[in-house]
Amino acid sequence: MFRLAAVAALSGIALLTAVLPAQAQPADTGPAAPLACEIGGPHTDFAGTNIRMRSTPGGGRVLGHAHQGDCAYWYFTDSGPSVRCPDGSTTVAWHNVLNKRTKVRGYVSACFFRK
Repeated sequence: MFRLAAVAALSGIALLTAVLPAQAQPADTGPAAPLACEIGGPHTDFAGTNIRMRSTPGGGRVLGHAHQGDCAYWYFTDSGPSVRCPDGSTTVAWHNVLNKRTKVRGYVSACFFRK
């Protein structure tokens, strides 16, 4: 008798859960879209991919890499070796910036920032 009651109770629970509507779950929309970088003042974004962030202007060891969308916080600018930019211009300006995504701080040629 006990077995029958247990089976009936379990069946009742199973029936109950099958009849009750499932709670609505938010749809999985995939990974969150990156927020747009704040542009202006000390905030900017990198222009390009796999941009080397260095310990000194134009040299030193590579501390990390930056990509468009990582967002940068600018601290100051130093002079360094001349760099030919992808658009054909040249510059000696090297910005000391923080990559907001990776939290790496280093020097990047002025060529590699959104204008």
